[in-house]
Amino acid sequence: MKKPQHKSQSRLIVITLGVMVLIASCVKPGLFNSLSPEEELPTQISLDPAMELTSKYLFCPNIPDTAPPIPLGPYDEELGDCALRGKSDEIEAWLLALEGIAASCLANREPNWTNTLAVRSNLDIKVDEMTVSQPEPTVTLSSDVSVPGVEMSDPVCPSYQGPEDSISDIGIVPPSTHHYTDWLMRIAEEVESYCIMIDELVKPLWQACDEINFYQDCQEPNHVQYHAIIEASMNAASINYDYTDFFYTHTLQVTGWGNFRSYFNETSIDCQLDSYAPDTRFTFSQNTFCRRGPSPQYQKVSTFLALQEVQIVGRNEGDLRWWRVSIPETNEYCWVSDSTGTADGYLDDLEFVAAPPLIKGENCSKDLDQSACEAAGGTWAGKDTPTPYCNCP
Repeated sequence: MKKPQHKSQSRLIVITLGVMVLIASCVKPGLFNSLSPEEELPTQISLDPAMELTSKYLFCPNIPDTAPPIPLGPYDEELGDCALRGKSDEIEAWLLALEGIAASCLANREPNWTNTLAVRSNLDIKVDEMTVSQPEPTVTLSSDVSVPGVEMSDPVCPSYQGPEDSISDIGIVPPSTHHYTDWLMRIAEEVESYCIMIDELVKPLWQACDEINFYQDCQEPNHVQYHAIIEASMNAASINYDYTDFFYTHTLQVTGWGNFRSYFNETSIDCQLDSYAPDTRFTFSQNTFCRRGPSPQYQKVSTFLALQEVQIVGRNEGDLRWWRVSIPETNEYCWVSDSTGTADGYLDDLEFVAAPPLIKGENCSKDLDQSACEAAGGTWAGKDTPTPYCNCP
């Protein structure tokens, strides 16, 4: 006569029920999935046909990444505003480059928004296509039955946790020695943020899709709930879309490069040029005119005396015989030829500087002859007088 097997069978039933509860509670730890629209949720262990997962994942949209790189600015984070002196032309060229980048991102705003609307419509359609399987049989467990490691309670979906937003440091007041430097750095960061915002107009819809897929793992499709998730996410996308317009017209154009151009003034930088410039000097061997650019064609802006010393701050990249020097007791600069004196110091550390553009008629003077006068943009005046002269613009 065989011995009863009821104790072994009881243990098997309890273990089986524990596995069933684990499958029913199926908590999804990740956020993103890359399954195709036609791929079904993976079936774990089928103890019974009613336990098979029949729902499908939604196909979540891609978030584009078209934001161009931001060029390095003409500032020094350690030296601060003192390093900006003499760089007005470089700063303006850099701001123009940032304007171009922001304009290219602005061109993507409407196409990305049209795509966002299409994604929303597609998600609503796919949610409506989700089918609800037959209710699963209710499993009743005896109160005195326990399975090690398994909590005997009704499976409940955990709360969906989306990606955390990064904390912005905009608003921190920079030290006075870095006021303009931090302003320029902030403009660059804001242009980069603006381009990312344009790319991520569809991101709330991606999160809605991901949230729905999250709930698909642990509940039957709930069409009302899913449409509400899509609607809330679309409202967030609409707010972001409107904000990008304000951000461009106000944050970038007005308080960004607009206000910077209005308020930036090298003379307001409270520091000595010697505190950051290399130890270079030019000693004049004769009384000399200092010009606005590296050529006799440029107008005279200052005068230096023989044996006077000034600080060299740059060298012409096209004609190495011309030096850019600091005009004493001012925040201005001019150019002198090496034929007028001697350059000493750490000349290899000097920055090469491009010549500023010539202003029409800048090389014109009253004592030019007629042909030179007209070539310089002037007009020959006083033809009928004993002393004709060049009338410069």
